[in-house]
Amino acid sequence: MGLLYAEGKGVKTDPAEAARWFRLAAEQGHGAAALNLARAYAQGDGIAKDREQAKLWARKAAAQGLPQAQFLLGALLLETEKNAAEAAKWFRAAAAHGFAPAQWALGESYELGEGVRRNERTAAKWYEVAAEQGLGAAAGRLAALYESGRGVELNLEEAYFWYKIALRDAKNPNQKKDQAGLSRVQTQLSKAQLAAAEKALREWHPETAEAAQPPRRKGKRGGESERDHGLVGTGTGFFVSTAGHLLTNHHVAAECREVHVTEGDKSTPAKLIASDAAHDLALLQVAHASQTATFRGSDPVRPGESVVVVGFPLSGLLTSEPIVTAGIVNALAGPRDDRSRLQMSAPIQPGNSGSPLFDGSGRVIGVAVGTLNTIKLAQATGAIPENINFAIKGEEAQAFLKSHGVAVKTAAAEPQQLAPAAIADRALSITLRIECWK
Repeated sequence: MGLLYAEGKGVKTDPAEAARWFRLAAEQGHGAAALNLARAYAQGDGIAKDREQAKLWARKAAAQGLPQAQFLLGALLLETEKNAAEAAKWFRAAAAHGFAPAQWALGESYELGEGVRRNERTAAKWYEVAAEQGLGAAAGRLAALYESGRGVELNLEEAYFWYKIALRDAKNPNQKKDQAGLSRVQTQLSKAQLAAAEKALREWHPETAEAAQPPRRKGKRGGESERDHGLVGTGTGFFVSTAGHLLTNHHVAAECREVHVTEGDKSTPAKLIASDAAHDLALLQVAHASQTATFRGSDPVRPGESVVVVGFPLSGLLTSEPIVTAGIVNALAGPRDDRSRLQMSAPIQPGNSGSPLFDGSGRVIGVAVGTLNTIKLAQATGAIPENINFAIKGEEAQAFLKSHGVAVKTAAAEPQQLAPAAIADRALSITLRIECWK
């Protein structure tokens, strides 16, 4: 009913009546209604403008995973609280859904250094995935970066192309600025360059949100673009040799056009050395590592042992720092009695894939790989399982590394078990966030 009154479909448009119906549905937990109520409060549409109420209802909708609500919440936090760090987290969450306005906002956060460490290269990546959807504000900012050579290689043909895309968007608030940029660039291009750019513009079509991470374009403006493209996923990896070898999951790194390893605000491209889909393991390499993991020796893992996982779950929603969880070994086999896995109670989330699993002595005994699909199991059995997580056994990981010429350190158990905090201290120097770009 709220949408009918808001849009005047079958009834007379009535913003106040729409807001009333939105509230009724939102109070029953309806996410889309909470989003519409937040918008009504933010705009004063049919209800008194109230930024605090707008944030409250936007947060409820954002918690249900609605990217429009996550973006709105980020914008409200930036406007009312000047909380750029929290805003950037919500922009990142919405951007991961392919929501172009959030991708543009996250790009701006990186370009200006608001809430995140300033990084014009990362800004260009986010501007591009939004611009590929036809968002003029993002296309104009991307064009400006190409015109100045900030964050990307200076490329006036690219700048011309994206200024033109920006001007196609009638809702672009920077039309005058982008028109001025286009005029500057146009005078510096040859007739042949302009003809090539115009041909590319005639052939260009915006991507849909579902395909918001575009492939490299070939044949445009002098060949394949050298830019990086969209961030499609994150995981965790850990150093296993001083030569810079890192271990992670196959499903984290194998299908990526580029893999980046991040330590704090530093991002380093990594080379994919080997990948094993059957065992879900992948070997990456960067220049070097000062600290490496120590694996468990020959003493067998036992059910009931204490374990610690260190990784980067739910990147963009939670902290950018490594997150530590603890539990026990529940079983020495995984789903369908898979003996290459072990089951554990240490909680893991998306982004933990590839995290090292430590025993009570701080030795690696596994590689976190996944959690049970509780929704599917509930549908099949009528019961909701809790906290059933899996890791690839350490001996499987060691065999994979040995087969690719990587020798790892092993150690016997320490007489005294370590506290999770002490294990986490050891892990922080070897555990890194993995980014998959396509």
